[in-house]
Amino acid sequence: MKGAAIVQGWLVRLRERRVRWRAYLAAAAILAVLCILPRPYMARAKIVPGDAGANALVSVVGALGGGQVQSLSSLFGDRSATEVALQISRSQAVTADVVRRLRLVGPGRPFASEREAQLALGKKVDIHTLLGGIIEIETKSWDADWSLGVTRTYVDAISDRLGTYGRAQVARKRRIVEERLATAQSRLAQAQAQLDVFRRQNRLPDPQAQLGTQLTLRTSLEGQLQAKLVELATLHATAGPENPRLLATERQVATLRSQIAQTAQATTSAAGPTVGELTGISLKYANLYRDYAFAQAIYEVYSRSAEEVAVQEIVAQDRSQVAVVDPAHVDVERYFNTWAVAFLALVGVLAFFAEVYVPVTGLSDARHSGND
Repeated sequence: MKGAAIVQGWLVRLRERRVRWRAYLAAAAILAVLCILPRPYMARAKIVPGDAGANALVSVVGALGGGQVQSLSSLFGDRSATEVALQISRSQAVTADVVRRLRLVGPGRPFASEREAQLALGKKVDIHTLLGGIIEIETKSWDADWSLGVTRTYVDAISDRLGTYGRAQVARKRRIVEERLATAQSRLAQAQAQLDVFRRQNRLPDPQAQLGTQLTLRTSLEGQLQAKLVELATLHATAGPENPRLLATERQVATLRSQIAQTAQATTSAAGPTVGELTGISLKYANLYRDYAFAQAIYEVYSRSAEEVAVQEIVAQDRSQVAVVDPAHVDVERYFNTWAVAFLALVGVLAFFAEVYVPVTGLSDARHSGND
């Protein structure tokens, strides 16, 4: 009863305009102090995944074959490195590594369990991307040294995690490429042996001299088409339907099929008969030479991929997998406690509503008249 009487007394007093304004001013003064005290500090660092010089070297190696050879990134999918690095940076593995490095859990430590420490870091640390593929790490707390230490530790943990991930991916790619390269080498040797045996049995000269320009064109186009079809199947399995490399390869396949269809017409030109005019032994010879050209094209693709993987493997040996654009530092700007700012704004809105809006609109009079 006594507590109810006290509450009733305060409600009666709050009906007085002067008392309400004193309450507004007192709450605003307290919240204004809490907006700046204790002072929050913001530590930040900006990094870029990978080494720009090493990535450029890998791109050069992938481009040495010209437009006829696909780069390794096209063979295994076209993912955004920045998005992958961002997800790795936000992963629980990185947060757990930071907790272990800072020794935040244990007797006499700030947190009793690793889960509590990870939840606290999740509230104080924000990792996001900026333009240019830059990843920014922000840590906000009331201790400047603690914020700086956490930010530096995140940079080290992210670098180590990206290094582990990169080495695992390179090892997987190397295993796949080596297997396919061995298969392509065996196929090329077999196709070349069959072609040589057929030439010796039928006393045939070099394919270009025997089949003429048109036949060479046909077999070369068919070999390119087979290589592109293999490449297209790989892209269908690893890339999305909107991938630019996939669309370009589909257009190249359509063009090659159109050119092969033209050479299949049985006509004779100034350069000699087309493939459609050739029969018997010449067609058998053409099939063998086509298989040889296809095997050679596939071998060149995987040979170029093996060189690119070798360069990536050398790059992955470096433990530092990030380039620091802006080292970890504490901002000199003054930051405010957002929760106090929000409550201060709420007090302002409440004061405006109760002391300005309600009297102007006559809501208080309507309420009193309704009670009467």
